Amino acid sequence: MENKLETSAKSLKREEMVKFAFETFYKNGFHATGVDTVMEGTGISKRTLYKHFGSKEGLILATIDYYRTHMRELIYSYINTDPKENAVEKALRIFDFLTDRVEGGHYNGCFVMNAKTEYINKAKDIEESCDNYTAGIQQLLEANLPNNDLVTQIMMLFEGAIVRSKVTRNIKTIRLAKDAARILCENS
Repeated sequence: MENKLETSAKSLKREEMVKFAFETFYKNGFHATGVDTVMEGTGISKRTLYKHFGSKEGLILATIDYYRTHMRELIYSYINTDPKENAVEKALRIFDFLTDRVEGGHYNGCFVMNAKTEYINKAKDIEESCDNYTAGIQQLLEANLPNNDLVTQIMMLFEGAIVRSKVTRNIKTIRLAKDAARILCENS
């Protein structure tokens, strides 16, 4: 019985570290956030952090996994809100999801895109984890759109809208990207 309680407590502590690190990395960036900041914010020792994650990169991988799990569920539910909606409209709802996020004050862009940008050519595991997230979003679109080139074009518009909305902190670019995506869908 005691082992189950210890395991549960360790799991909660690990989850607390991941959530705090996620929020801190998202707000400040990965390189600008040191392990000491995470330790300070969670009250853990460096030894405990390294025991759970092995390294700062291990912690970053855990935060990417946390984000991937959380966002995939949110996006999937959002896209599939109306089961009667046609496939193209479902796919284009990804832009509405982004609009809602920005209107809700989420201006830091995509956590995974931020990680990929900071760690490109520096940490293969982080890059692969980021690529897996992007592939998951692409699969959501592929389930609704018949053409791989069209899916790639929609992804480019979506990613561009994320970056642009991060810079401008408004939704105009997202609406323009959705309009362009609709035109692409109509012409394919």
